[in-house]
Amino acid sequence: MHNAMNSTRSIRLLMRPPLVGLTKQNGFKICCTSKNSNFVLPILPNNTQVNFVSSFEVKPKQNEDSLVRKILLKIPFLNIRKMQIKAAAFILYEQIVDDFNYVQFIEEYDLPDTFYSWFVITELYIWMLSVRAMAEGKEGEVLRNAVVEALWIDVMQRVKKLGAGNPSGMKKEVMDLSEQLQATLISYDEGVLSDDIVMAGAIWRRFYQMQDVHVHNLEKIVKYIRKQIALLDRVPLDQILQEKRILWLPIIKEP
Repeated sequence: MHNAMNSTRSIRLLMRPPLVGLTKQNGFKICCTSKNSNFVLPILPNNTQVNFVSSFEVKPKQNEDSLVRKILLKIPFLNIRKMQIKAAAFILYEQIVDDFNYVQFIEEYDLPDTFYSWFVITELYIWMLSVRAMAEGKEGEVLRNAVVEALWIDVMQRVKKLGAGNPSGMKKEVMDLSEQLQATLISYDEGVLSDDIVMAGAIWRRFYQMQDVHVHNLEKIVKYIRKQIALLDRVPLDQILQEKRILWLPIIKEP
């Protein structure tokens, strides 16, 4: 289904081109200008014990900002907090692509060793981080947008290396992935709000492209996602931003 770039380029070749220059003007590249979707989802039922909101819906933050922060937010060139969040987002993105064991993931869940697999795995982790971030109002929205921006900067750097012999095919690949991204994140939102069957369907469509797959692999991925979402829900956003690190659960080999 995907072009030659997928069938000939392995995830191992993606480990690890330098990511992004974070510096531009004041030390941080300006965040992407993507607008929020109007897609609205309800909160998870209480028995899930996960304070889940849509990765596209902004939830008003409950705690009032301090007077000093409110004043700074009204002065664009003094909006230090926003710059800090953007910088943290790029570091959090780097942590995913630098530290996560992609090879173990594709081997455990029988995925092809391709650029497409690298992208959808990274996309999944960005979605899980976005779910946590968007429970925090406007600050979470800044974090989500900056992480997505970091993804596309990184993608463009990687495909330049992988697609040198087929630039037109590379461009189409990236455009297809870009067009599919928001629909994928919304389908994951629907999946985590619903039962395991709906979540498994979203994974099957995105990861396996509706091809034959062992049901056990879908079950394992869904189980992993729900555990990771629950873990993230227990971590305060301020802690994530200060430490600039997230505990991503390891992929445990199962029989």
